[in-house]
Amino acid sequence: AFVLLSKAAALGNITAHYDLALLYQSGQGVEKDEKKMIYHWEQAAIGGDPFARHNLGQCERENGMHERAVRHWIIAANLVCDSSLVSLRLYY
Repeated sequence: AFVLLSKAAALGNITAHYDLALLYQSGQGVEKDEKKMIYHWEQAAIGGDPFARHNLGQCERENGMHERAVRHWIIAANLVCDSSLVSLRLYY
């Protein structure tokens, strides 16, 4: 799966970027790598994936970057990501 996802991501497939981020997060089939995980979530978020945007917000929150987290969640919520609405509700 990793090889095919990598090829699809190289061609700009947003879902492939998201799925690669999940692989790097879990270490499933690849070595865990937070930098690569964030890179692929960023690419998916730039492409309009609301769940990738939400996950970036979660990473920012975990790193103490609360304002950045809120910005990510607001964007994701506007893209109809219910998880981001929950995160915003809990934050405020």
